[in-house]
Amino acid sequence: MSEQSSVGSEFARTRDIVVIAVLLLLLTALLVLVFVQAWPPSPGIASDGRPESPARSSTMTLFGWDSRLSRESSMFVIVLAAGAIGSCVHALRSLYWYVGNRSLRRSWLTMYLFLPFVGALLGLVVYLVLRGGLTSPTGGTSDLNPYGVSAIAALVGLFSRETAEKLRTVFATLLAPAKPGRDQALPPQILSFEPASGQVGGTVVIHGAGLAAVTAVKFGHAAAPAMDVTDTDLRVTVPPGAVTAPLVVTAPAGTATSPTEFTVL
Repeated sequence: MSEQSSVGSEFARTRDIVVIAVLLLLLTALLVLVFVQAWPPSPGIASDGRPESPARSSTMTLFGWDSRLSRESSMFVIVLAAGAIGSCVHALRSLYWYVGNRSLRRSWLTMYLFLPFVGALLGLVVYLVLRGGLTSPTGGTSDLNPYGVSAIAALVGLFSRETAEKLRTVFATLLAPAKPGRDQALPPQILSFEPASGQVGGTVVIHGAGLAAVTAVKFGHAAAPAMDVTDTDLRVTVPPGAVTAPLVVTAPAGTATSPTEFTVL
């Protein structure tokens, strides 16, 4: 069994949960305000009925502070805000799920604070990739639909883990893969799961270590995708065709089998 640090292994206290929930709600409200204020103005209609060119700049007002933003700057701001909003949605959903199941560990509170920033930066990276590949060098922001750009950024933030994995997969085929270092990902390990039995369509929570990269769980020959995955816990739905057997998790670093069987009722 691999040696693990005991730092943050205890369950989150009520004070920790309240603080992180309030911070996430305040940050979400601030991001929505910034997103709305930075939204570029729509083009008007000229006297001859033709659409005018989009305004080159707009003013963002935030807490009595006015800032003049060019259309290019506005696109960057709404991409960052949309990516962070998507991550806030993911963080709030994950928080209420783990709090509701009384399985939130203190070691994951930092993740909830950093997730909006990760989503914002990933949204910016994807925006730059799409902007560089989908528009001509002479094309400007007037050729872009801000609704489509912000929607992509929000989805990137909402599915930040999947986005990072997809980017890693794409560029691993273009570039030489890096050699694994001393702290490379460890193979997954199942320590326990609950409940010990259930019907098809029921939910099973698996506890262990190195579960962050787990993509699927097998119930005999039937497999189901892993949901709400963290390094120590994941949730899965018992799939049709499941049989009584040890659970098997699958990750890029390897597979792991539960020490006991899950009984399908």
